[in-house]
Amino acid sequence: MRQQDRNQAEEKTVRLIEGNTVKQMQAAPNRHGEEVHRELEEKKRREREEEERRRKQEKEARARKRKQKAVARKNQEKALRMSSGYLLFVAIAIIALVGVTMGYLQLRSELTRNTKSVAALEREVLDLKTNNEAKQQKIDASVDLESIRQKAMGELGMVYPSEGQIEYFKMEDSDYMHQYDEIP
Repeated sequence: MRQQDRNQAEEKTVRLIEGNTVKQMQAAPNRHGEEVHRELEEKKRREREEEERRRKQEKEARARKRKQKAVARKNQEKALRMSSGYLLFVAIAIIALVGVTMGYLQLRSELTRNTKSVAALEREVLDLKTNNEAKQQKIDASVDLESIRQKAMGELGMVYPSEGQIEYFKMEDSDYMHQYDEIP
């Protein structure tokens, strides 16, 4: 009976395959149940081995990661620890830096103060020069040379010098002269 059912099923398969686009018909190989069972067992064994290998690799990777974290933690702790000599050096460096900065700021403020003082003195000098020039012009404008000449000739008896009274002298290297005696 089984044989008949199998033959009928093969015929249906053959008919279906023949009616389709298949050019050549190939019969499926008959495998015995024991052979199929062996193949399944072999496949399961390979999958178990592969799974064990994968788990082992994951375990090793986790172990490596833990070691790396431990090393990194030790390095961090070591980096965070500072020796007393290093702290002393840093403290001295900071104190020196603050001292230099304060000195620089003090010099800078003194320079600013002196610059402002110089500017104020320059303005004062300029004002004094302007006032002197104005007063000199006022003096020059107030002096009348003609009235002085008339007063000198009329009231004081001054006269123009004659030809024989004028003496010329020769100046040598200097543009000024020292007077040791009375002028004749």
